[in-house]
Amino acid sequence: MPEPYSAKYTSEYLRQEQDIPVLIQQVVRLLVLNILIGGAPALAKTPWLKPLGRGIWEFRIGGSVHSVLKRAGVENPSRLGNQKILIRVFCAFEEEGVLLIGCYNKLRFGGGRPQSLAITRARKVLLTFREGR
Repeated sequence: MPEPYSAKYTSEYLRQEQDIPVLIQQVVRLLVLNILIGGAPALAKTPWLKPLGRGIWEFRIGGSVHSVLKRAGVENPSRLGNQKILIRVFCAFEEEGVLLIGCYNKLRFGGGRPQSLAITRARKVLLTFREGR
């Protein structure tokens, strides 16, 4: 994997990200760039990242905006309020860098079957990406 790590966004990820409120989008982008891209595979030993199998990882963002940013080391996050956030970013670690595959709003859609379908969709997007190289 190249150093420093880079991000590659799928059209599926960008489409799904647009369904998230703007403040939450900004928080997700900040965390993706500073935590996920910055820490990449080393995050596997932290609560931020969970393996889902078949090359898919789940970058887990949850709590209040304030607590999530504070945990990420952002100074003075209190001005952003206490809005709840529960986002799952599906990603893979590829030669090109971190591939951002999907963005799931768990607060809006919940877990269970909707999340399972989102993971299945992410796996299909990853297969399509790998076949298209």
